[in-house]
Amino acid sequence: MEKRVSKSKKQLNHKTTKFLHSSHSFYYLLFFMILFIGISILLYFHASSLKKQYSTREMEISELKKQLKKEKKEYQVLVDDYHKYQNLDSSIEDIKKNYFKKIKEMEDAIIRGESDKKIAYLTFDDGPYYNTYRIFDILDQYDVKATFFTTNINGEYCYDNKSENCWIRYPEYLKKGHTIANHTYTHAIFRGLYNSTDSFMDAVVKQEDLVKELTGGYVTNILRFPGGSPTAKNLKDPIIERLRERGYGWVDWNAKDGDGGRLDSREQAWDIFTSSIDENIEVILFHDYNGITTEILPDAIDYLKNNGYQMFPLFYESNMIHK
Repeated sequence: MEKRVSKSKKQLNHKTTKFLHSSHSFYYLLFFMILFIGISILLYFHASSLKKQYSTREMEISELKKQLKKEKKEYQVLVDDYHKYQNLDSSIEDIKKNYFKKIKEMEDAIIRGESDKKIAYLTFDDGPYYNTYRIFDILDQYDVKATFFTTNINGEYCYDNKSENCWIRYPEYLKKGHTIANHTYTHAIFRGLYNSTDSFMDAVVKQEDLVKELTGGYVTNILRFPGGSPTAKNLKDPIIERLRERGYGWVDWNAKDGDGGRLDSREQAWDIFTSSIDENIEVILFHDYNGITTEILPDAIDYLKNNGYQMFPLFYESNMIHK
């Protein structure tokens, strides 16, 4: 009996041990299956995330390529425009040279007595002023180009309207086709300008630099002595020599309306003006600050046209420019 019970216990222990081993294997297997599934799910979502990121990056790269292509096109347009403008500037210079060449030929024919044409060069001293706008408007109305002898005697703000900046006139002179000329930086006739050749040339160079700065590089090469060349007295010849060395010509005038002195009336200015117009090539002195000059200017232009004069801006090669 005991043997039989012992045998049964052994069999039971063996079966229990076998079951436990089998149970452990199942749980191990189940654990690894769950772990595998979990890792697979994580890998799937990670792969999906990477795929989305990759897709996003592809789209970003595609957009960057499009942007780069667009910017390359825009850059090329800018380069092409730059070359066009370079060519345009060159063309404008060629047109100006040919324009002044024809005027010079006209001057030569007049001087030789081979032409009955007449030329008038309108010149305006001492600006820019706020009133220069009114002068611009009149010249535009008549399609006349003139020469402006500029100075910085009044500084940046207009003498005749201190709330207005007058330096902005400088690029406008050129846009409208006028000639900018040098009238010295200070115009200080009685305050040191004519103390020496050096003091005069310093004022010339300072005005030249100001014009370059305010116009983006325009180089003046025509000068008018403040007060006229006789004002320089014994310094005139040495100053002219120094001007010549710097590439300048100079000019006075042979007609005027008297606005550089005292004018009491429009009639007085008109009489002075009309009585001074007696040559076939006239360089006419005006001042763009003067109200009477502004008032008679339309009539003065009509008078010149009616008497056969063509009006041009001065240029360095002109016979009227002393060199």
